[in-house]
Amino acid sequence: MAFKTKVDYFGLTGSLAGLACVSNADGKTASVAEAADEAGTIVANTVYGETAAPSSSYVVKAAIAATAGTIGLGTASASAEIGAPVVLSSVTISTSAGSAPTVEASGEMVETGADQAQAPCIYPLPEFNLGSCHHAQILFSAFTLAGAGCYLQSANYTASVTVTKAEKDGACLAHDVSGGKIEAAVSILQTGAEAPVLTVGTGWVVTSPLACDNPDAAYPTWTATLTHYLARS
Repeated sequence: MAFKTKVDYFGLTGSLAGLACVSNADGKTASVAEAADEAGTIVANTVYGETAAPSSSYVVKAAIAATAGTIGLGTASASAEIGAPVVLSSVTISTSAGSAPTVEASGEMVETGADQAQAPCIYPLPEFNLGSCHHAQILFSAFTLAGAGCYLQSANYTASVTVTKAEKDGACLAHDVSGGKIEAAVSILQTGAEAPVLTVGTGWVVTSPLACDNPDAAYPTWTATLTHYLARS
């Protein structure tokens, strides 16, 4: 039996040739309005507002050199599988020592007829180079790491926007996106006497400072979160 073809809801494999889509979920849901009689028994119900929050997962089969704007958060495109347009609201790139890098994309179903040309706001991502090597990787020039004996263990980057909708009876009539940002969650192992020194790149800020976890019979691990706020186009 052949496996069913995986759905790339957001077309990332078209713009980033180094990706291969390995799984998908349509995330379909609906709401129910119920009415009860004097005894509390449900006597009427209406199912309404069917929607979807699709997601696609990818692995990296070849190195990726993405130019600025290759990925645009808030981009809307038609989806035959969903039966309505979907807007890209989140992309997560996960890298760690000894594991294959992965990419996750998710979004939401929006109004009929929405497309990229009509999207009110787009938040383009900066350029980045994602290797196919199974290493923790520094992307988006987010930071540099110093400290003898300190090693990057993982660096996970989540780019996101907030999707807002004007709705009637659960159906989306118009949408927009706001609050574009990239958050980098970093983990560092300390094997020597020096603590790690994390220096943020241009346009990045430390939103959760380096914090140390020094458990029994193990090396200390440091974690931090860095944030880059995106400009809309």
